[in-house]
Amino acid sequence: MIGWILAGLLVREAYVGMQGINERQMIFRQARSYADSIGKPLLVVGTPRWGFNHPCGDVTIDIQPGVGRYCDVEIADVRDIPYPSGHFGAAYVSHVLEHLPTIEDASRALDELERVADKVFTVSPDKNSLLAWGYPGHYLWINPSGDGYVIEQRRTGTKREAYWEA
Repeated sequence: MIGWILAGLLVREAYVGMQGINERQMIFRQARSYADSIGKPLLVVGTPRWGFNHPCGDVTIDIQPGVGRYCDVEIADVRDIPYPSGHFGAAYVSHVLEHLPTIEDASRALDELERVADKVFTVSPDKNSLLAWGYPGHYLWINPSGDGYVIEQRRTGTKREAYWEA
């Protein structure tokens, strides 16, 4: 019986994982298309770790040195992006914001993204994923809501509705 339950959980997680990869690719294509349509570069925040989840941008930044196996990466913090206001047509942020330690850090990052890009596209882990719940480096849940985001601190359950042009 326990074997069947575990098998069911593994199948479910594989399905959620494939949906997540499809979502990343779809939203990346939307960001790429938007940036191209207005003739401005695309900023990608967070290096594609395995090469299949999403491509690199015209500029790709990451806070961790040495992660740029698939593209050239500039070392920069999403909370303090070293580009002028309005430089990018779009910013694509995939599975980055949930690793920031606090709601204030995520709010600051979203403010920075809005400053440097005309439109921001984000992807965060699904709150229904057991792997997302089990990963100790996830400090926040970031969920789109209307024309903004709801940011929730995982350990305390503190929530804050933050509105940006999504």
